[in-house]
Amino acid sequence: MPACELFLAAALLFLSPGSRGDGGVARPSLLGVTGRGPPRPAPDTSWGLYRRKRDEDPPSYLKWVPFEGHLPADAVSNWNAYANRIEYVCSTQQWGCNTGAYVPQRGPLCFFPYGEWEWSTHDFKVLVNVGGFEALDWVADSFGSVPKNAVEGCPSVDVFVGRNRYGLGKVSKDQRALFVMVDGEEVWYKWYQVLVVKKGPADVTISDVRYNMSQAVENREDITVMKTTVRNEGCQGMRKTITMEEVTETEHNWQMDHRVLATIHGVLRTALLAFNGMGWGVTNVTDIPWVGGASAGEYVVRTHTVEEELRPRTACTVALEGHRVDVRVPFAAQLIRQFTDGQRHRVGVTGWAHSRAVVGVRPKVTGCWPITDILPCQP
Repeated sequence: MPACELFLAAALLFLSPGSRGDGGVARPSLLGVTGRGPPRPAPDTSWGLYRRKRDEDPPSYLKWVPFEGHLPADAVSNWNAYANRIEYVCSTQQWGCNTGAYVPQRGPLCFFPYGEWEWSTHDFKVLVNVGGFEALDWVADSFGSVPKNAVEGCPSVDVFVGRNRYGLGKVSKDQRALFVMVDGEEVWYKWYQVLVVKKGPADVTISDVRYNMSQAVENREDITVMKTTVRNEGCQGMRKTITMEEVTETEHNWQMDHRVLATIHGVLRTALLAFNGMGWGVTNVTDIPWVGGASAGEYVVRTHTVEEELRPRTACTVALEGHRVDVRVPFAAQLIRQFTDGQRHRVGVTGWAHSRAVVGVRPKVTGCWPITDILPCQP
């Protein structure tokens, strides 16, 4: 046999599907090398075949959540083009570590490939991207390799979340392949995509804030800002001018609905809520530091003057009285993570804005009484 034919035969032998021992013929692959039996690890030593502990902690917003009978919010999904349905990433520690698909219309089960067949279990976890905060992507790879920051199915195990056109499955470094389920059987592929989470420094900006004023909740209360006492110890009436200074603070606070997003540091770019005498409006857009939330405030200083006719030997209390108005308004915004490599990840967020102001302050005489601790007037 010519040398070129020997080389071709050897290459085909290396790439041929594993045997089930029953003489079955593997399904032709549409995405590269495929097989139905577990492929043996190749003797390549460019990466370790043993299980090892990870040097990096898992992403803080990407979590495996135990399935409790219903689909958790923000579950990571995938469109299965072969079965024409949406499915969600799940993992189980049944028979080691396996990742697969939770399909709501198929019941409360995680379906996963193992031992040449499709299996299912009620004991599983669903992958959740809390608030959609993490930037996820499907990255092409092959022959058991995975990109940096690939999502693991179980802690410290070389099994990763993978997919191809047939749906979700697992990438095994030991067996150097992706395993998926096709018509109830386990099939392996050498070319696939791996779920990856973006890591690294990123600037966070919360912008495009839209207040839903129709859902605003307002409260009012009467308050006394300050008060003073004026006295006329003389024996004749007198007109007295009282000058009082109002010092109040207008406060603003913003919080997200997702508590886990309280750890975010960045910038909030928004207009402030302002009371215009009749209701609440917005001011110009400004930048406010966001450290798990945001707050801003400004002091209001006003001078009030009142003239009061005081009777002889009389004291009066003059007060600055007004109203404290509080408003809570729901808002929607865009949270943008700008990574140092230029990539941007945008996600919609919701929360509540809370503003408080003191309005309608006016001076008012609240009471007068005779002065009795001085000598009487001489006739």
